[in-house]
Amino acid sequence: MKKLTLLLFVCVTFNAYLQAQSPATVIMGPNLSTFSVLAGAAVTNTGPTAVIGNLGVSAGTAVSGFPPGTITGNGGVPYTGAGSLAGTAQGELTTAYNDAQSRTGFTNVAGNLDGDTLTPGVYRSTSTLGLGAGGILYLNGAANSIFIFQVATALNMTSGSQVILEGGVTAANVFWQVGSSATIGTGATFNGTILAYASITVATGAAMNGRSLAQIGTVTLDTNTVINPGPAYTGGTPPALALNCPLATAVAGVPYNSLLVGTGGTPPYTYSIASGSLPTGSPAFSLNPSTGAITGTPTCAGPSSCPFPFGGHVVDTIPNSAEASCSITVVPATATADVSIVKTGPATVIASGNITYTLTVRNAGPISAAAVTVTDILPAGTTYVSATPSPAGSSCSGTNTVICSLGTMPSSGAGSSATIQLVVVAPSAPGSVANTGTVVSTTPDSNTSNNRSSTSLTVSGPAAVPTLSTWGLALLALLLLLAGCSVLFSRKAHV
Repeated sequence: MKKLTLLLFVCVTFNAYLQAQSPATVIMGPNLSTFSVLAGAAVTNTGPTAVIGNLGVSAGTAVSGFPPGTITGNGGVPYTGAGSLAGTAQGELTTAYNDAQSRTGFTNVAGNLDGDTLTPGVYRSTSTLGLGAGGILYLNGAANSIFIFQVATALNMTSGSQVILEGGVTAANVFWQVGSSATIGTGATFNGTILAYASITVATGAAMNGRSLAQIGTVTLDTNTVINPGPAYTGGTPPALALNCPLATAVAGVPYNSLLVGTGGTPPYTYSIASGSLPTGSPAFSLNPSTGAITGTPTCAGPSSCPFPFGGHVVDTIPNSAEASCSITVVPATATADVSIVKTGPATVIASGNITYTLTVRNAGPISAAAVTVTDILPAGTTYVSATPSPAGSSCSGTNTVICSLGTMPSSGAGSSATIQLVVVAPSAPGSVANTGTVVSTTPDSNTSNNRSSTSLTVSGPAAVPTLSTWGLALLALLLLLAGCSVLFSRKAHV
């Protein structure tokens, strides 16, 4: 009994220590906290991404790739434009970003955090920060522990990396303030809210228990789960325990990575499958009972899709429990398309001159790609002139963000490729201009690595005005003098 009492005392004392070291939570406005994805310019998506929560863009209005992606917030409709809830949330994002950036009492960190275990606090990097391929960062604390990361430039979470929460830490209490852009690599597992100044890329198959919030740039998604972790928990009675399902679609032969995510209650959580089964696979599907990660490479024996319904189960430390009816449907690789895009343009252009880009879109099949859509966000300083798609029946709209609808593209023969001629006016000042085109389809895509294409060019100054050397100026003066003398003598001859 004495040993049990001593152990309890040590645990309570350590928990109190963690709470004492924990900073105050970041100020997240009531509107901002409802968004799982928020961008300044546009949101683009490829594949059956699931966004649990609101999705929005402001001051931009461009959202592409939904469907095949799904949004649970606002009845599945994104918020767009400065006059929408996204505009209000962007104002709150500025406040949250500035709050996180201004925190003092930080610990300096740098470069690669692979294998590190960090306790609650503020961590500052004066350059880039991230994880290497397959690297793991452990965040250890209590349910009300707060972690704030201040990243001066880029956040780079490489392919297969993981941010793992231990000891009851919740994703709602982890914040990543990023001075430029953030990248969550292919198949990575990430926890926390990203507050980025520029853009966020969540690569193929990455799973996020948190938020992707970008002030001025684009949020790019590709076959992801992005689950809103709810409001930060700082004490008192927690929200009711709930369970969110993983990504509902998998492609046979393509590695799958998603999450069962518990919210509310008193973490840490323990996950299990209460009924049914996960998909068959090679490697076999598995559920990590501590993190909720579901991974594997699915197989599907039938000619059509293979559904695998199951009941997800989560238990917290009280113990409370919650269940959710989930399903993962495996789509055969033969039931997918492969749309791709290649963007080309000139290497140089004079200031304020016209730039003509060519965007070539193809579908390698094996089946037709429905509702093929190309999105191109014009670089700052450029001005839209025109966008001409081919074949007939295609259409383009927009100016700052150009969206072209190419309809259904078969996998071979006529119509399996399309082109778009995009003309813009170059910036008036010299410099470099980079531009990216993105293509998506509502048909599952077996290869999303070719759905984006970028090109760069150099803007030179205006054509130089010819100048005369010193000898040239002297010769010009002599010619003018001779011309004047000729006129004078001509007048005298007529007197």
